[in-house]
Amino acid sequence: MINMRYRLLALLLPCLVSLGCAASGGGGASWDGEVQVHGALRAMFHQGETGKKVGMDALLPNPDLYALGALVDLSGEITVIGGKAYLSYPDGDNARNEAPSHTDAGATLLVSAKVPSWSSHVTGKPIRFAELDREIGKLAAAAGMNLDRRFPFLMTGFFDDLQWHVIDGTRLKSGGTSHRDHLAAAVKLRSPRTRATLIGFYSKRDEGVFTHMGSATHVHCLIDEPLSTGHVDHVTIPAGTTVQFPARPTR
Repeated sequence: MINMRYRLLALLLPCLVSLGCAASGGGGASWDGEVQVHGALRAMFHQGETGKKVGMDALLPNPDLYALGALVDLSGEITVIGGKAYLSYPDGDNARNEAPSHTDAGATLLVSAKVPSWSSHVTGKPIRFAELDREIGKLAAAAGMNLDRRFPFLMTGFFDDLQWHVIDGTRLKSGGTSHRDHLAAAVKLRSPRTRATLIGFYSKRDEGVFTHMGSATHVHCLIDEPLSTGHVDHVTIPAGTTVQFPARPTR
């Protein structure tokens, strides 16, 4: 009887180990706690620095890369999710979106992190856009994140009143140095309800670097059908939405 129990345990052990790995994702690999920033919003707005700060060919391919930013000369937006780059360019009053298998596009602003695995959490109530910073902070703290450090986050699901823009540097008036000026020069898009992925970066200490003044988050959206990506200006996040933070971050 004892031998039979040992034999049964030996058969079950690999399955139990496999289940444990699946629960944490990525085989239990952990994030290194680093968020890289190339460029700065204040330099874009106030010094007119819109040249290349980093090329995507220096960061890709990397299946663990997550990033968002603005393209060189404010010619569009870039979003990277799981090592896949999505580019959006202004096209009249609309936007042209691409998902190339390889890109050497240059970014004038890029925030990125290499995240091998994520932990999932679910929102208990709807979150309005004005509450986003505070609620992401609460969820992150409950997930064990250090709110004094930069970190990325992901959300997936259906979102209400999603509004986003694609910057168009050719429309920027001479001397336009404010966030409002840049919004006025952008293609604005909107969907009353859509399935999307939102990728964002949180920081309480990077206003003017990669978050706007008075904000602790910078968020992009990715819509699969039809393909679209850009900078999120407004969204309502329904209760029950999945929010992900890097798994077991290094502190």
